[in-house]
This record gives sequence, structure tokens and C-alpha cells, in this order.
Amino acid sequence: MINKVKLVQSQRLNLLKKFFRKILQNSFIKVLSENGIISIAGSILTMISTKVVALIIGTSGVAMIGQLQNFIQISTLISNGGFNQGVTKYIAEDKDDEKSLLKIIGTAFIALFITTILATITILIFSRLITLKIFTSNTYVSIIIIFAFTLIFHNLNSLILAIVNGFQDYSKFFKIKVTTTIVGFALTTTFVLIFNEYGALLAIVLSQSVVCVFAYFYIKNEIWIKAFLFKYFSRQKLLLLLKYTAITVFAAAIWPVVRLSIRTYVINNISAEEAGLWQATANLNQYIVNIAIGSFSVYLLPKLSSITNKNKLIKELIGIYKIIIPITIIGFTAIYLLRDYVIILLYSKEFLKVGHYLLLQMVGSFFWMCKVPIMNYLLAKAHTNIYMINELIFALIYVLLSMFFIPKYEVQGIQLSFAIYNFLYFITNIVLVRKLINM
Repeated sequence: MINKVKLVQSQRLNLLKKFFRKILQNSFIKVLSENGIISIAGSILTMISTKVVALIIGTSGVAMIGQLQNFIQISTLISNGGFNQGVTKYIAEDKDDEKSLLKIIGTAFIALFITTILATITILIFSRLITLKIFTSNTYVSIIIIFAFTLIFHNLNSLILAIVNGFQDYSKFFKIKVTTTIVGFALTTTFVLIFNEYGALLAIVLSQSVVCVFAYFYIKNEIWIKAFLFKYFSRQKLLLLLKYTAITVFAAAIWPVVRLSIRTYVINNISAEEAGLWQATANLNQYIVNIAIGSFSVYLLPKLSSITNKNKLIKELIGIYKIIIPITIIGFTAIYLLRDYVIILLYSKEFLKVGHYLLLQMVGSFFWMCKVPIMNYLLAKAHTNIYMINELIFALIYVLLSMFFIPKYEVQGIQLSFAIYNFLYFITNIVLVRKLINM
């Protein structure tokens, strides 16, 4: 009898070992385990700098930071040519063909350089008008001018990340990302202590210039760096990359515009303080999102681009969802249960009202997380028209819902709109992607 019990226990132990061995061999899990600590550390530094900023400049200052960040997102997405996702996709497909790689990278770099110079000149010419639109005064016009001159570093860093991502060099990718977080933390905490609100804004526009120096040392020995010498250009590769220009500029830039519009509406019709509370809610929610997707977002596009077998593709997507869903639910539940403590830790008691807005924000973010693999599938398989139509329709739905609910529920109406639109987006595209895969 004792021997039978020992045999059963041994069999169970072996099954358990096989189960964990299978998990550890999963490439998706490897990316999460190798880089998860870096994502968490980066989020902790961001939390500390956010705490410093919140204590010194308050809710209205947080709203101004959100305005500037959205403007930077719009500017960089438009001025970098919108090639980054295409660069990642084509490098993942042709990473063993050096000649093709140099042409892809060189073409993207030359196009980026030209469009960035044009964007810089445009921002300088309209700097006062831009400042007035996003800050409702000309107080920070010098911030916009400084940003114009540093725009090339923002775009160059994003191109380098896209290239490294395409090679699926996750270690180097996260080194650059964590450097970005550390530099941002150091500049933000230092400048905000010296220059208050102006210092927080200045740190945001200057950080990428410093990061670019570190990024160079990470990639200086790579063979593809010679593609930055202005001599590798291919009209054929440019046409391929242009497919992603429209989708990136149109789809990716539309969301900062949406958030900028909604925040401006709240500032003008409710108050800057309420806009700051909404921004603080989004920031708090974003910490857990960054920890959850910080490791696997870099994995999805190159991995899905490289899979051509239908069954393998379905298996990969199912495997990703098995990991995303529990991680997201556990993280959001923990943050929500401890919300008051977390809010005081990250911000101050002045921001405790954020706790009232958090539940719907997290519900919306859960469905947003669930739609990330679907969005990357559409990009990986070059379904660019479908992707763009999706983004346009659901951006309009989000804005219309917000305009409908804000007068009734004020800032809470934004969270309600966010939850509804993400749920509709996820359900609609689950059906759509199933049809596309079967085709």
C-alpha cells in the first residue's frame, strides 16, 4: 500500500515537473520572465517621480504634463514617417538577409531624417499657436521650442527600438527602455525640485536627447548601424514601408488627439483640477498595464509576423491569452483593493478622489489588454485597411460616448466611455480575426 502511494506521488511529481518545464520552454514566458523585473523596476521609478511631481505641482500641473505628453506623441508619430511598425515587421521576416536589412533600415532612416527636419521647422513657426492650444496660455512657449530642436532624438530612439525589436533582441530592447525610465526619473525629480512645473515639462522634452547617447553605446557594434550613413536607400523598400506610414500616422496619432480633445473639454467645461484627477487615474492604471505588457508587447509583432502556419498562429494567440488574462485580472484586483494606499503613496491625499474613477478605468483597460494581440495580428499580416477602419470607428465611438456621458457623470463619464468602447472593440474584432485566420 505504501509503495502504491509513493508511486502515485512520484507520478504526480513527474507530471508537475513536465508542466513547469513546458511553461519555461515557452518563448512568450521567457520574454516575460527575463524582462518582467526590468518592467517592474521601471514602473517603480516612474511611480516615485510621479509622487514628487504630484506633491510639488498638484493636479493642474499633472494635467499640463498630460497635455505635453500627448502633443509629443502626436508630433513624433507624424514626424518619424510612421515606419517603425513596418521596420519591425520586415526585419523579423528578412533578418537573415543582410542586403535587404540595410536597405530597409537605411531607407527608414533617410525618410525619418527628412520628415523630422520638416516637422521641426513647422513646430518652430507655429510654436506660439501650439502653446496656446495645448496649455491655454503662452507661458510655456520655450518648452515647445526646445522640443522642436530635440525632436530628432525622440524619433531616432524610436527607430532604434523598432530595429532591435525586429531582430527580437529582447535584452537590448529592455536595456534601452529601462535607460529611458532612469533618465526620465533623474531629470524629472531634479528639474521639478529646481523649476517646479516648468522643470517637469522641461525634463520630458530633454530626456530623449540623453537616452540617445546611451542607445548608441548599446548598438555601436551592430553590423546594421552602417545603414545610418545616408547611402542605403531603396525605392522598393520605401513603398513597402509607406503601407505602414498611413496606418501609423492615422491610427496611432488619433488616440493622443482624442485624449487631448477630451482633456481640453474637461479643462474648459469642468476644471483643470478634474482634468488632473482624470490624468492621475489614467497614470495609476497605466502602471499595472506597463508591468503586464512591458515584456510581451515587444514580443507580439515580430513573432506573429514570422508565423505563416494557420494552426501555429491559432496556438500562439491562444497561448498568449492564457497568460494575459490572469496577469491582468490579478494585477488590477490588487491595485483596486489597495487603491487608497496606492494613491497616497504615488500622489497625495489631494488625489484620493481618483479611487472613485478607478474601477471603470480598469475594466476598460482589461479589454484594451485583450485587444492588443488582435491589433498586432492585423499589423503582422498587413491588414492595414481593416486596422485603420477599426481605429477610426472606435475613436469616434469613444469621443461620442464621452461627450454624451461627461455632462451627466463628469469625469466618471470618461471612464464609462472607455470601458464601453474597449469592450465593443474587443468583441467585434474577435469575430473579425477568426474570419481572417480561416480565410
